[in-house]
Amino acid sequence: MREGATLVGLVAAAASTRPDSEALVGATTRFTWVEYRDAIDRVAATLLGAGLRPGDRVAVAFPKDAASFLAIHGTLRAGGVVVPVDPLAPPLSTAGILTDAGVSAVFAAPRAIAALDLWSGSHPGLRLVVSSGDAADRALAWGEVMAADPAVEFPVISEDDPAYVIYTSGSTGRPKGIVHSHRSALAYAELAVATHGIRADDRIAGMSPLHFDMSTLELYAAPAAGAAVVVFGEGHLRFPASFTGRSAQESVTVWYTVPSFLRQVVERGALDQRDRSRLRLVMYGGESYSPGALRELFEAVPGAEVKNIYGPAEVNECTNHRVTLDQLDRDIPIGRPWAGVELNVVDDEGCEVPVGEPGELWVSAPTLMMGYWQRPDLTDRSVHARADGPDWYATGDLVFVDADGVYWFLGRRDHQVKVRGIRIELEAVEAALTDAPGVLHAVAAPVGPAGEIVRVDAVVVARDGAELDLEAVRAHCRARLPAVAVPHDIIERSQLPRTQSGKLDRRRVREEHASTGSAVGTEASGGTVGDGHG
Repeated sequence: MREGATLVGLVAAAASTRPDSEALVGATTRFTWVEYRDAIDRVAATLLGAGLRPGDRVAVAFPKDAASFLAIHGTLRAGGVVVPVDPLAPPLSTAGILTDAGVSAVFAAPRAIAALDLWSGSHPGLRLVVSSGDAADRALAWGEVMAADPAVEFPVISEDDPAYVIYTSGSTGRPKGIVHSHRSALAYAELAVATHGIRADDRIAGMSPLHFDMSTLELYAAPAAGAAVVVFGEGHLRFPASFTGRSAQESVTVWYTVPSFLRQVVERGALDQRDRSRLRLVMYGGESYSPGALRELFEAVPGAEVKNIYGPAEVNECTNHRVTLDQLDRDIPIGRPWAGVELNVVDDEGCEVPVGEPGELWVSAPTLMMGYWQRPDLTDRSVHARADGPDWYATGDLVFVDADGVYWFLGRRDHQVKVRGIRIELEAVEAALTDAPGVLHAVAAPVGPAGEIVRVDAVVVARDGAELDLEAVRAHCRARLPAVAVPHDIIERSQLPRTQSGKLDRRRVREEHASTGSAVGTEASGGTVGDGHG
């Protein structure tokens, strides 16, 4: 990585070498690199004019489109710290993130602005709200931002300044922010370009939610290579045939997403009716991909290279594996570390285990986060100092390394699971459940094999004398949790098994729920409610 370089210079560098080449393709607007750079400057000028200071946090909750990219890069240009927020998240969930981050500015859709009641006084540092549509509730309209005068003095940004904060659910229900510096984010962008051979003539599908760490490929690696990004909004991603139609029409060359979406694309994407000749690279991560389903993917995208990508948001990508057809008679490994990354497999004492033995994966990489936002306790628990290189990050993932130096994923050692590639803390689900009216105890139970969790269910016990309204319990969770974390089935029981120490025996509940679908070895006192999804 170039000394002193930051994310701020990526688009400007591409604009100087490829000024008239297409850089960003939105739903209705297209930008060359020069136009992209100039629009970013207008966003930054607007933020600075509102009093944004270096290090201030800026929430970007726009529905995904070209404006989302401009808001993110404009924030970085102004010296702000990007806080990407799920535009579809419940207002209570979004409000928790905005409060925790202490945001100074918010980019959001008019409906979200109204629901959040941003000027109520709960965000004392708020200086600016920008609406993706017309001005609403003291918000500046996006058109006014695009008309701003960019002739301002921009701050100088250091590679060690924070660049963005990605939030995941916390074990107590409090959101947990992962802070990356310009140094770590740029290291990822440049390594991704080199590792995956991203070229200036590539057209990358912008298909990951911007609050999901996979989006860093399209946000930062693409401009590092001078490659164009074709943005896919919620409408395209909800209907696989719409996605593949736009992908073919825009000559997309690179996909990077979760296996669950790729399976939908193979099944319902009408790929046999699409021109797939330009698609050269398909990368997946966040979940396991069964060999049988992978074989179907190979048949659907002939000629494309397929890669399995591994890496927690705290370190971005750190291993990858090129999948070939002759490997599809067995599980797929997470592969080998990429350049500049060291891996260690350790036991509970932090000592290296022999080759072939399972242990927790520790990662030392230039892409390591700065730490967790205002949570030094969590940072100290997961980051271990190292004198001769980047610190070690304890992933919580169980792996083993074989005699050839290839790493294989076995599962999690804590209460985290991934559903459709999104990391969920089971304790956060349980915290929301036990805070619901009438609920005494709750156990969140993932459904599906390790690495292929398809949903989260819940088993609950009512307080004495309470009659649970399970639909009300679900509504309570829906207002506080991401959609993928809302329990699919909620099963009421009269009691739950306990360990010898008197604690809820969560492992037993989860194992028995996984084997029977609902029974947990106790008498049922209520019923089951589903969320209506398949």
